[in-house]
Amino acid sequence: MDAPLFDWVILIGAVGLLAMLLMVGVVKIWNVHLAMFRVADDVANIRRETEALFGQIQALMALERTLQLSEPLPAMRGWAGSPDFLVAIAEHVRLRRPRTVVECSSGLSTIVAARCLQLNSSGRVYSLEHEPAFAENTRRLLSKYGLTEWATVIDAPLQTVTTKTPWYSEQGLPENLEPIEMLVVDGPPAAVAPLVRAPALPRLRSRMASRFIVMIDDADRSDEIEMIRGWRLLEPRLKESRLPAEKGLVVLELER
Repeated sequence: MDAPLFDWVILIGAVGLLAMLLMVGVVKIWNVHLAMFRVADDVANIRRETEALFGQIQALMALERTLQLSEPLPAMRGWAGSPDFLVAIAEHVRLRRPRTVVECSSGLSTIVAARCLQLNSSGRVYSLEHEPAFAENTRRLLSKYGLTEWATVIDAPLQTVTTKTPWYSEQGLPENLEPIEMLVVDGPPAAVAPLVRAPALPRLRSRMASRFIVMIDDADRSDEIEMIRGWRLLEPRLKESRLPAEKGLVVLELER
């Protein structure tokens, strides 16, 4: 091979090798760049989760101070109401002093409402519960905290007698039930059916007082958003307010 041609081959090879090394370097730099963004996202997520956890701890401490029970409340994760939601229930019961509270589901929210009614020295909460084991556990907790005279847990299996979507049997509600001044909607579970909580206000509207509030947990979910929109079409006078809570909390209020 002629020397000039050989030199050109060497030069082209060197340029190709340099280009390949440069490309490898660019890819590595890009990967590092992406990794930095992922780290930044992870740090931001950790910060948000930490702030949310801190907020729940603060809410739990405030709740414990408000209730002043002889023993601490049980765990509040999983299906149990979050501390921020329970704090909101406590605040509204203490401030508004309702005589009749009806709750869709039962659990720690029943304990909180019953204790606040006890502190108010008046009222009763009626909790509709379709799961017998949950109903019995709530009754056990009410007995443990000395609140049985302030709450009634009603065995209310889900049925489609009066609604297309499964809804609680209302037979356990007293016929002479005083007008409902507060309705807490935290059940049935969303997995049961689409818009499973939508019958709550339409079914109980005739039993509501002339002035009432409805507290809705999980209000950030699409079903609850659609449900609230439908309720406000049904009752245009409802005033809607959104309170800070990890699962979303909407309060609907009807004044006289």
